[in-house]
Amino acid sequence: MKFSHIICLSLPLLAASCSDPSFSIKGEIEGGEGKTVVLEKADNSGRWVAIDSTSLKAGGKFSFSPHAPMAPDIYRLDLEGRYVYFPVDSIDKLTLTASAANFSHDFTLSGSENAETLARFEKELLTSTAKLSVADSAKAFKRHIFTEYLLNARGSVVSYYILTKTVDGRPLFTPAEDAPYFAAVATSFREFRPNDPRCALLENTATEGMRRRAGQRGQRHVMEADEIGFFPISLPDESGKNVALSDIAGHGVPTLLVFSDFSDPEAMALNSRLKKLYESGKVKIYQVGVDADRLTWRNAASNLPWTTVFATVSEVNDICAKYMVTSLPTVFVIDARGDISARPGNLDEINSLL
Repeated sequence: MKFSHIICLSLPLLAASCSDPSFSIKGEIEGGEGKTVVLEKADNSGRWVAIDSTSLKAGGKFSFSPHAPMAPDIYRLDLEGRYVYFPVDSIDKLTLTASAANFSHDFTLSGSENAETLARFEKELLTSTAKLSVADSAKAFKRHIFTEYLLNARGSVVSYYILTKTVDGRPLFTPAEDAPYFAAVATSFREFRPNDPRCALLENTATEGMRRRAGQRGQRHVMEADEIGFFPISLPDESGKNVALSDIAGHGVPTLLVFSDFSDPEAMALNSRLKKLYESGKVKIYQVGVDADRLTWRNAASNLPWTTVFATVSEVNDICAKYMVTSLPTVFVIDARGDISARPGNLDEINSLL
């Protein structure tokens, strides 16, 4: 099975002088003596172009030391039409050991955490291709990939690479089907790399994907239980009874998933506006309190007519990481089918999204 990758960002071509810093990648390709290995990088149009090449020496040894990119980027080594991709942050010093006979499959990449993560992803993908041909397995596999490689990536170029990976010419993640994943990675870029051009691209892709999902609703009539497009949450309400998000969302009425701090000075105004939305009958509400003080939360939550639950510190860290919640309050719109359809920037946007 052939794997490829399309980088569709328009990044400026970088002119560099001989005094500019360099990164390096070197290593050995067993059985490759005399063959030519080419170092490639994507141009402005996403086409891979050669930037250097070398003939493998005795033992398959090689080395490249090109100018370091001004922003993290993905490069690849091409050995007779087979590729090993690797990330470069700045002046990384990477080492590759591989087999010429099985270049894209049999390799070890070291020198940076991102490089090792990318190599691990590539190898896992190679052993999991059968899962991509079955809808339910593909969905579960993508959730695993998100949790394992994207959730805590902190806006790394590897997360962008994985999100835009293609297998046999087909994208692993598609904007219409996987808009929440694009939105989550976009949020990570917005927090950790706001000036990276990938940030705006991811945000635009996520927005367009959510629009497409909304347009497809009328064509999809059956929702399997494991197709619910949100990460599970099950937390105690003010009476101490655990209530799952799936108990509320995905049952024919849109739901607002709200993360908020009930002790915040603006909490009363937020809940007042949420109450108007709730009383309109247009939405259900599942509100997660992330307060430091459970008693403060309980006193405020007990007066609200919708579902309110409380998360401990460890639960907050886990849940907010999965949903990429970096500020409070944060609201998600979960549509009537149970898919996250939007992450509005403020409450004024919600009515237009319902």
